[in-house]
Formats: sequence, C-alpha cells, structure tokens
Amino acid sequence: MINLVRACPYCSNVDMDKLEEVVGKEKVQRGCIGQCRAYKKEAVVKVDGLLTIKQSQEELFEELSK
Repeated sequence: MINLVRACPYCSNVDMDKLEEVVGKEKVQRGCIGQCRAYKKEAVVKVDGLLTIKQSQEELFEELSK
C-alpha cells in the first residue's frame, strides 16, 4: 500500500490532478524530487521515498493503481 507519492508539478512529467485521482489527494505531496536534470521525458515520482521511473505517465498510473 502506498503511503506517500511526491512529485514535482514542473518536471515529473505527470498530470498532478490525475495523480491525485489515482492514489488519493491526501497521499500526494507536491515539491522538488531532485531529478529534473536526469529525466526529460519519463514520468518520475518518489513513492514512499523510493524513486520510481516509468516511460510514460500512463505506465506510472497503472503501476500506482495496483
């Protein structure tokens, strides 16, 4: 079970509103995750402190909804 997903609204390449729908608004924290220079096209978030990288936003949402 996911406790917290941290994503940057500027460089994580994910729609923050859709992310909140998938995992729940109370589990989403907006802010820098320190990866903006490393990943330009991939969807990048931190799930419970662990960096999670998927090729697309859709793949990420699918993984988070499990």
